[in-house]
Amino acid sequence: MVDEQNTGSTLNVNNINGDDEETTRRKQTEHQLQSIQDEIRGTQSLTSELLPLSCLTASYNEGMGEEKTAQPTTSLMFRGESQQLESKYRFFRKVRGDGNCYYRAFLYAVCESVLLLLDSSPSGGGEEETKNKDEVCEGVEELNRLIELAKNSIDLVAQRGYDRSTIEMFHEELVDLFTSLSPPSSSDSSPPQLNQSTLHSTLNEENAMSDYCTWYLRLLTACHLKSDPDRFIYFLDVDDGQYPGGMDIPTFCSREVEPMGRECGMVQVLALAEVMGVRVVIEYMDGRGGSGGGLVCHEFGKEDAKMTIFLLYRPGHYDILYK
Repeated sequence: MVDEQNTGSTLNVNNINGDDEETTRRKQTEHQLQSIQDEIRGTQSLTSELLPLSCLTASYNEGMGEEKTAQPTTSLMFRGESQQLESKYRFFRKVRGDGNCYYRAFLYAVCESVLLLLDSSPSGGGEEETKNKDEVCEGVEELNRLIELAKNSIDLVAQRGYDRSTIEMFHEELVDLFTSLSPPSSSDSSPPQLNQSTLHSTLNEENAMSDYCTWYLRLLTACHLKSDPDRFIYFLDVDDGQYPGGMDIPTFCSREVEPMGRECGMVQVLALAEVMGVRVVIEYMDGRGGSGGGLVCHEFGKEDAKMTIFLLYRPGHYDILYK
């Protein structure tokens, strides 16, 4: 039962503070959003441990568990799609659903792919050993490319109007992350190389490297969109009444790309894949393929990219896939 006296007191306090009804509603909305974010932080890690894909299928059984849906038929369709995924992939890694999931999944998958290429431990001799050495060389080349790209990117970002002094810390975090993936050298001053375990712990620290690099990836995405606005403007599909007929690229970037917590659409996926030189394969699990139609798969970035990462899209969310 609502306590009318207390409710009235609250309204009086708001009036004393000079808050009009619109300001009060805005503050209430902000408080609710903050509560949701706090709950997400308390229940979801930034990236989970590696999970068998069968766990995803099991979560849709009879519409129960964390993946439950309002309609049993919809749950069955998602379960059918998950079973199809099992024929192509073995594992997946959950990413926190905080609006930054695509950028965070991209960052984690790229770093992990580099480490896998650099791992020369499995060797059976002969052709297997030769193949493994070739993969290591490819990994070194790709890592060096990413490091140079990250180092040089601050000039490109500054040219697009962003304040260099403001973004330097975020830029350095991305450079440091890529550099820490390098194999140790004979120099005592070289930083310790991250391995799979330490990478996971590093990118799961709250308000640290993962968030800093995620925001910098957003800037790189925005810069790439701004570099060719006449091309990317046709990918935008934003008409919410505030911008009748859509919006221009700079406005789109300031509203949908640069702020943390803003979900990622296909145009951002394409832009980040291109600017980072990575091939991105996304399996779409949206309920349409579970009735026998097959999963929808889209690929972004250059076809000749040396690195390919695999992501899973479910409505409003991205996770990482592994073969």
